[in-house]
Amino acid sequence: MRDLQASNVSAMAGYTYLGQFLAHDLSRLRIEGHNKTVKSFTTDILRSDVSSVLDLSSVYDGAIAGSLMRKTGSAFMALGDAQVSDGPDIVGYDLPRNGLRACIGDDRNDENLIVSQLHVQFLKLHNFFVREISHDSPELGTELLFEAAREQVILHYQEVILHDFLYEILHPAVWKAIILENKHILWDPDPSEPAVLPVEYSAAAGRFGHAMVQNNYNLNAVTSVSVSELFEMTGEGRFGGKYQRMPATHLVDWRLFFDFPKHNTRGLPTRNKALRISPRVRVDLINTQSLPVPEESNLATRNLLRGLQMRLSSGQATVNHLLNNYQARLLELEIPICLLNRDQLNLNKPGFSQHVLDSCSPALSTHTPLWYYVLAEACVETFEGIGKLGPLGSLIVAESIRGLLQLDRDSIMYKTRRQDIAPSKNIANLPGRKFLQMSDLLLAANNSISDPTSFIIRQ
Repeated sequence: MRDLQASNVSAMAGYTYLGQFLAHDLSRLRIEGHNKTVKSFTTDILRSDVSSVLDLSSVYDGAIAGSLMRKTGSAFMALGDAQVSDGPDIVGYDLPRNGLRACIGDDRNDENLIVSQLHVQFLKLHNFFVREISHDSPELGTELLFEAAREQVILHYQEVILHDFLYEILHPAVWKAIILENKHILWDPDPSEPAVLPVEYSAAAGRFGHAMVQNNYNLNAVTSVSVSELFEMTGEGRFGGKYQRMPATHLVDWRLFFDFPKHNTRGLPTRNKALRISPRVRVDLINTQSLPVPEESNLATRNLLRGLQMRLSSGQATVNHLLNNYQARLLELEIPICLLNRDQLNLNKPGFSQHVLDSCSPALSTHTPLWYYVLAEACVETFEGIGKLGPLGSLIVAESIRGLLQLDRDSIMYKTRRQDIAPSKNIANLPGRKFLQMSDLLLAANNSISDPTSFIIRQ
């Protein structure tokens, strides 16, 4: 998988890390009754240390009055400062910290720089809603105000996941049927059942973002980093051993990671696109101490082992199950699921390496690990030059997210968000309608968007 080549790109690179942020929100699996290095288990002993609903547990868990996550005596979330080498620190541009340790609900959100900086934006968005709600309802006490702001951040986040993130990632037919039209094929949950993330998502389809990771990123006008540096430039990585706090030179200019329809990007460095979703995965992790099997740093190996440990069906078995049990519904919703052939699984086409599965074992082309199968399926077609998940991977992802939101009576499926933030996303074939996107939240959280390194330019 390291040596594969995949032409074209996926969405803007920010969605790679919004996807990781979502993954941390949905699941933190542990093996009940065993230490984290156990290599063989059955799924009945798996437990998640976070709720499996989209409730921003990574942001809000532990954010009680008096904690280091909260600004003293108020409904605001605390923020940390970025370090400038020859001047005063820049206030409010990092996570709150106790020494190097981030004071956040999930330490995984400080494992790499972009997710860490994205977490900062959700803290700032919370503070935006504190100001807006307190203006409209000055009678609210501190904790009621905090909870009202929290509710709005979660609702806005859920809407962005549905109409921005998933639109950029999913096969268009699946997004239209499952997300836009709120239909279902696999999972229409009973309100009484617990919210449990399907293992086909957590151990396979939901791990598509690992293929989207670029080798290098332009962070802002003055700094570019390799993917390995992303893991070094956080508290977990001790800020590369060079700084005591987040260096202002490494703050993220979000215009390089998401689309801002009304903002001119002329004069900026090249904006970051994600790699195409494909079986080309070549990421080695550091800061793995908090992860199961910490001694294994190759991400592809970790994913394949997890699917094997959780006894997932092969890609072919999954497709056959759908075709045997849901073919009429798939045809009705125009979702074109079909079996991939050997050439498609081996990526036998111009510009791709040959026989990647057959070179390991011919049996893998008929019993393909589900994670690899989903990644190969994403290479079958493109949409306006952009690679997205194929129908099977899209259906698993879409139905999982939709089902979890259906089970949450406090979700965007049942509640209405405030209208402080105007949506700006245009979607083809849906003229006259705009959707909320991540850049809309970033603009609200920051009042405006600009190069963060402008703070450190000295005359």
